Amino acid sequence: MKNKLLFRLSIFIGKVIFLGLQILGKQGTALPGKIALKIYPSILNDLSKKCEKIIVITGTNGKTTTNNLINHILNGKYENIVSNLKGANMIQGVVTSFIVNNKNKYEWGIFEVDEGSVPNVIEFITPNYMILTNFFRDQLDRYGEVDNTVKLVYDSLKSNDTTLIINADDPLNLKFDDLNNNKIYYGVEENNFSKKELSVAEAIFCVKCGKRLEYDYINYGNIGKFKCERCGAERVSLDYSVESIDMKDNSYEFLVKIHEKKKESFIFRYMGIYNIYNCLAAITFAVEIGLDLEYIKEKIENFEYKLGRMETINFPNKDVILVLSKNPVGLSEVLSTIAYDEDDKSVLFILNDEPADGKDISWIWDANIEEIADISSITNFYSSGMRSEEVSLRIKYAGFPEEKIKTFPSCKDNIKRSVKEILNDNQSKSYIIGTFTAMPKARKILIKEQKLE
Repeated sequence: MKNKLLFRLSIFIGKVIFLGLQILGKQGTALPGKIALKIYPSILNDLSKKCEKIIVITGTNGKTTTNNLINHILNGKYENIVSNLKGANMIQGVVTSFIVNNKNKYEWGIFEVDEGSVPNVIEFITPNYMILTNFFRDQLDRYGEVDNTVKLVYDSLKSNDTTLIINADDPLNLKFDDLNNNKIYYGVEENNFSKKELSVAEAIFCVKCGKRLEYDYINYGNIGKFKCERCGAERVSLDYSVESIDMKDNSYEFLVKIHEKKKESFIFRYMGIYNIYNCLAAITFAVEIGLDLEYIKEKIENFEYKLGRMETINFPNKDVILVLSKNPVGLSEVLSTIAYDEDDKSVLFILNDEPADGKDISWIWDANIEEIADISSITNFYSSGMRSEEVSLRIKYAGFPEEKIKTFPSCKDNIKRSVKEILNDNQSKSYIIGTFTAMPKARKILIKEQKLE
């Protein structure tokens, strides 16, 4: 009886807090859940029982995009879905999603979960499916080296009832082969965008014996087809694979092969090879739960990005593309994507070091920034945020022309000033790269300016 009262009280207080935050113009994606957990620490256990089925998406990069893709696909087939679509991916964000969308029953619970928060979440729920995207160094001051993060997730998977959908191209995911769970593997074969050399040398040693891995090709970061010459560990056979990737009209056209039997071509209109992996993860899940392939194709091809993940905000005289970046592999791939764009453009990189971003910004020195040093189509590179001077220094040392670099010294309004500067330059396209706390601020300024125009 006491637990039932605490449960109801925590939901009520959470709703009140959410409504108050909405009045104040805040999103309220985490605080309602945080307070509810204080009142009733086991609330997630009770809430998760409302879901007929649950999928969890975890990993370093791609969680939010994959979550949004799966929501977009399932929303056309199911009425009652609960999900943390706005990227609040710790336990309080998961709880908040239930409080905001409070129903008696849900057909699906779809949650992205921060790698370090997986133990906290899995303590209270047993997902039917879990997608493992990739594991890179990210916020070293929070998690330490990436091996620690992988171990956190591995140790949390105590139930064999969870089917694992695993990115087989990440050598760190070999760790999960030891589990008895049902496993489905996806990956991308060698294609027009594959490389032979590593751009960011991390997690390139065998998780089985420690020897440096050999690669047939690399699609991004350390993601590709690998093998250990010492112990024989290698990328496993793929259940779902991308056979080829071509670029047409600023979109990717890629061919998916399913269980060595069926093939289907897809078009995705957002740049970045990492997005092909996000699409493939969503396609794998959707096919596995029995959805029609033609329906999945339609949903993938009409998907629209939001929340600063390759989101385009249109102005009369230019398009501004927002890209979240928070670790060396992510930043390297963003810059690689910009390098493929032949249009004249300006670039703004906003680097913050608030707790949510990670205080350690040494990762910008590990990113392959040198790739853009000789790109003449980048007319200006602006540096902003709390650590703007470090960005400019890194760009300078990468060999980018100093006369094209402009620094907005760290101060209260430097993000606003830098965003307005990029809106007023003479380019018809601009990219804004931002860390976790920087991106919402930049986006808010852009939306306000868009409304004014």
